[in-house]
Amino acid sequence: MADSRHETSRLTRSTFTAFRAIKKEDPKAEHLKRYDMSSFRTLFLAGERCDPGTLNWAGAILQRPVIDHWWQTETGWAIAGNFVGIETLPVKPDSAGTPVPGYDVRVFSGPDQELAAGTMGSIVLRLPMPPGCLSSLWNNDDRFRESYLEAVPGDYLTGDSG
Repeated sequence: MADSRHETSRLTRSTFTAFRAIKKEDPKAEHLKRYDMSSFRTLFLAGERCDPGTLNWAGAILQRPVIDHWWQTETGWAIAGNFVGIETLPVKPDSAGTPVPGYDVRVFSGPDQELAAGTMGSIVLRLPMPPGCLSSLWNNDDRFRESYLEAVPGDYLTGDSG
């Protein structure tokens, strides 16, 4: 039987979008007060960037950690996160946490122009990627190479900025 002290609640992209709408329509979370939240331990967000205003609002309303992490369907697992149960790091608004072992995360402005830390650009993952990540697109190896691998040779282009 699972230890209830370690239970967590996970929400998907559409639910996080809903959090923004709830914040707008019910900023004091009056509706939430009708429910027993005693077993709710952690709010995990993924699928889209968690803006600092919503992250701080949710944390204040829930009185629980709100953890943003970043992954893609193509990677099958988080690329960056804050891993509750291993060593929870302080939550930093506008950050998805630290890179997950197996990923070498870089930021580029062009095919040969890696940027310094703190500079906005295209996020890439240095190859090889860890097991479980996509290795092609269904019946379309050429599109996979063109979309993900040719823009920055030796790296996987995530299509995200950071």
